[in-house]
Amino acid sequence: MTTLVELSNTEHSDLKLKADFLAEFACTQQIMRLRAVEVGKAVTSFPVFFTRDTYDGSWVLSALCSFENGRNLFVEKNQWCAIYQPTILQTYPFFLMQSPREAGYTIGIDEHSCAFTQETGLSVFEKSGNPSLLLSKSKALLEADIKHDIDTAKFAKELEELGLCKAIDLVVVYADGATQTLSGLYTIDEDKLQALPVAIINALNKNGHLIAIHSILLSIYQLNLLLRKHNQQHGVNQISQLKIEIAKNRVAS
Repeated sequence: MTTLVELSNTEHSDLKLKADFLAEFACTQQIMRLRAVEVGKAVTSFPVFFTRDTYDGSWVLSALCSFENGRNLFVEKNQWCAIYQPTILQTYPFFLMQSPREAGYTIGIDEHSCAFTQETGLSVFEKSGNPSLLLSKSKALLEADIKHDIDTAKFAKELEELGLCKAIDLVVVYADGATQTLSGLYTIDEDKLQALPVAIINALNKNGHLIAIHSILLSIYQLNLLLRKHNQQHGVNQISQLKIEIAKNRVAS
């Protein structure tokens, strides 16, 4: 796990961001974490699924950006090319961490991150010691994410309690006959959604969750975009077919 230290305008006064820091980070992200509030915008570009956190097993809402580990099809020629940029990109390389001095949160960084330099680049702090515009924007987004994380956890818990999380596998079939299975993904069980009582549907609509649910369902069609982008960017190793299968021996809870 990454070790964070508190960002300081004295200890890190000379810290700068490399010109291509965001593309370097994004190009390795096969899946990107989302909050429920982002779903409506994220589905304009990505298929959106739930996954399980590898550390504590909690639900994580994620955008799938590639069929290959360590690759992101939405970074081309060192530029982010999707319509929507997830908040996790807008705040990188800054993170929220527990303040070591007082109760509450503060901004933390990984001092060893390749995003930082002390040479030419975008300054994290102004000469006065005040946060740069980029840092101020990131700080505001990170503070808002405290509430967004709580709301996302409530959204996931509600779906789980209603039995709406369906475990699936994506089976990628390559032109040479080789196959690859992406597991650990969950989508919305449409049959169970349609069978819900009207009162529950109305409650989901009232709290804003119904729109997100339908957005996740529709986002599965963005797998076609991923397939096209993969084949456009790969001279070899072309994908000939993509199959969605109900996961075997895996349940939602």
